[in-house]
Amino acid sequence: MTARRAGLAGALLMIVFMAVNLRPAIAAVGPLLTEISDEFGLSGTAAGALTTLPLVFFGSYGLVAAFLPRAPRGETLLVSAMALLVGGLVLRLVDAPAALFAGSLVAGVAISIGNIAMPAIIKRDHPSRITTVTAVYTLAVTAGASLSSGFAVPVEDLFDASWRLPLGLLAIPATLAGLLWVPRARRPQHRLLYTPDAADAEDTEDLVARTTHH
Repeated sequence: MTARRAGLAGALLMIVFMAVNLRPAIAAVGPLLTEISDEFGLSGTAAGALTTLPLVFFGSYGLVAAFLPRAPRGETLLVSAMALLVGGLVLRLVDAPAALFAGSLVAGVAISIGNIAMPAIIKRDHPSRITTVTAVYTLAVTAGASLSSGFAVPVEDLFDASWRLPLGLLAIPATLAGLLWVPRARRPQHRLLYTPDAADAEDTEDLVARTTHH
């Protein structure tokens, strides 16, 4: 593999690892909602709010960003988003309804930041292949949601644990994703890992095709 392709593959992996963390905090709640509601005695309305509250705040960062004198770098936003997400996930484990809802709110804000920062980074770093890389990003987001929703109850049953275990475990990949992006966030200014050229779009499609067929 050439240095250019190695850099491209690394960039795609970083995007994928970040993207898979942008939905589980919401998607994993659904299969566990009955158990959570029973423990805290939530009404049907309150239980529904638990899953919709994060969605309400999906656009929250966009509203705040309009008033910022200078927008933070995308990498800094992603690291901050993962830090907030981990905080929200941990807060939901506290044995109190208020903490449960507050954690969901924080998670929604974190996801809102990631939803804005990641596409912006893709547009900046991959101008010749926005469509392909965005498709990879979208697929990773969808996969993260599906996997977290599908494995929430099996993980709970496997360890004979409560709903807190599958929801708490989500903090691990979120922490790792944040740490993975720290080196890029700490750079004084963005530097491309490789020089984009007309052949990059073809390289990206080839890498994606290889991954899909294997």
